[in-house]
Amino acid sequence: MRLTDSKTEDLITQIEKGTITTVPGVLTASCHCGIRKAKEDFSIVFLPGRTDCSGVFTTNKFAAAPVLVSKKQLAVNHNINAIIVNSGIANACTGRQGIENAEKTVKMAAEYLGIPEQNVLVASTGRIGRQLPLDKIEYGLKYCSSHLSNENGHNTAKAILTIDKHPKEVALKFSYKGNDVYIGGIAKGSVMVEPNMATTLSFTATNAKISHKLLDKLLFECADQTFNCISTDGCQSTNDMALLIANGESGIEITEENTELYNIFKLGLFMVFEDLCAKVVEDGEGATKVIAIKVSGARDKNEARSIGKKVANSILFKAAMYGEDINWGRIAAAIGSFENSIDTSKIDIACGDIFVMKEGMSVEFDEENANRLLKDRHIGFDINLNSGQGFARILTNDITYEYIKLNAFYKKQQ
Repeated sequence: MRLTDSKTEDLITQIEKGTITTVPGVLTASCHCGIRKAKEDFSIVFLPGRTDCSGVFTTNKFAAAPVLVSKKQLAVNHNINAIIVNSGIANACTGRQGIENAEKTVKMAAEYLGIPEQNVLVASTGRIGRQLPLDKIEYGLKYCSSHLSNENGHNTAKAILTIDKHPKEVALKFSYKGNDVYIGGIAKGSVMVEPNMATTLSFTATNAKISHKLLDKLLFECADQTFNCISTDGCQSTNDMALLIANGESGIEITEENTELYNIFKLGLFMVFEDLCAKVVEDGEGATKVIAIKVSGARDKNEARSIGKKVANSILFKAAMYGEDINWGRIAAAIGSFENSIDTSKIDIACGDIFVMKEGMSVEFDEENANRLLKDRHIGFDINLNSGQGFARILTNDITYEYIKLNAFYKKQQ
């Protein structure tokens, strides 16, 4: 659901092959430090000078050590110069030793990069329950700190992946008073994707100057309408985080809400997040379908989102989508499992422009034509509760044999 009108969107240009280092002043480096068998597994995102950083994090009760350490860092300092990322080991469920290893990573990074410890954040992704090998982490820090470049963005987008098939990266820009403002980001995620005030892992930068208070608001609102509205399997990660850093190099400063500049930037950030989260869903493990579930007429957006996710996370619905079977009763059953009271006699369900339910009852429809719609890679369902103005759009995918295979043998892919 777009935040502003199309005229504002026309002011924004998506950059071909854009990534996080498309943003002026952003440097990255990546390498194979030895955590994984062969793939690059370590990276640094570096922004020298004064910055403002905001973050949102997983609410999982088993939040990983890097999540806890980075939250603690951001609580006292918003001038973040470096994000240290490893893949292959999540450093989750690792107790006090895991916390200490994350803190030691911060300390070593500060030494190699020549910056204060409080200006460093850490992120990890991979297998749960293993301790970080600090000798390998130090090798990665030593190598990457001496190979930082604005040309390494694409490699860094690959290095943060686990068993994703494709990197997720995007950048765009708009001009304001003769200066170009850039927003660029990278993300990872294809499994354990149902964030709750976070993403999978996502790092976004801009050369605009934005106060921390406004940066918090922008990140919260844009992530809430994009990454918090996707689900590949209904499973929340222990390591989710989304970080947004502004370095101010454009000379353009956003100082207050609801101005022309604020609205253009907010739409741009929304578009970056929307692109990244669509790529996460499209890259869902073994997925053959990308399914948009629009829920309207709810009492509020939270009700709309909850009902949309009930459908998105229904294994029976997802299996039917893989089988290209309209089987709309599975949608109705998922809606009916919503915890709060709803008036089922008002509910309409449609696949594309074909209604399968009106006013809570089945209707005659061309099932052959409906099943034909399901042969497309991109499928859309509309659910109207006809009880209010609440709206949500949830992105999900189907479940396939390949999903089972990939997750059954996850360890062997590391």
